[in-house]
Amino acid sequence: MGTLLIDDPAPHVRRLTLHRPERMNALDGPTLQALNQAVRDCVAAGDAVKVLVIRGSGRAFCAGNDLEWLASGVLDDRAAHMRHQDLMQDTFARLESAPQIVIASVNGFAVAGGFELALACDLIVAHEAALLGDEHIRRNLLPSGGSSQRLPRRLGLQRAIYYLVTGRRMTGREAVALGLAAQAVSAAELEAATLQLAQEIARADALALASMKEMARKALELPLQDGLRHERWMQHRYRTQSPALEAGVQGFAHKA
Repeated sequence: MGTLLIDDPAPHVRRLTLHRPERMNALDGPTLQALNQAVRDCVAAGDAVKVLVIRGSGRAFCAGNDLEWLASGVLDDRAAHMRHQDLMQDTFARLESAPQIVIASVNGFAVAGGFELALACDLIVAHEAALLGDEHIRRNLLPSGGSSQRLPRRLGLQRAIYYLVTGRRMTGREAVALGLAAQAVSAAELEAATLQLAQEIARADALALASMKEMARKALELPLQDGLRHERWMQHRYRTQSPALEAGVQGFAHKA
């Protein structure tokens, strides 16, 4: 059994499970490489996969980089360390740019690089008592998976700096209150709640989902007027490329 499990629990839904429970699903080189390839494969699957769920085995979502693995020789090799950091950034960037809607199902600890992995996903569904936080500062480290850039975009500058410079954790319930997570549920409900959300999303047209994701993410990058122009262009592109729009209009009209 490998360190990354892949299954399709429902139509158009793929699930990636980090499977190093004895290491709290910490990311060593092989695991990160497997995750990167799995994300590539998901993107290549096109419309066959509309929603991608990422979760962890055992009591953690992901504890970040495997520090023991890094200390075994990787940190002493500057080039090897940089390659690992580049692979992490590439993997997380691919999650953000994937046409699929990506859900992090956070069952326990999501700290340091694991927190950064969750931030790279579109939605977070968390166990209400799960613990999320950057934590790099606690070890006098700096983030390399994007939390310094993604957290201010999610929480605003004041709150982001607060969590980055204190290394404090937030619970799943607190993450929802801050707007960082979409849902917080009990541990017993987490798997079913995540799958229910994934199936609800997967009922939509694949191109509509990809377009909606791109438009929403562009809102963080573009001035308002540029964003509105981009929205109009995306709507026109969708109209010319997908029959689902006309079917949706007709269905609504006949229902009315």
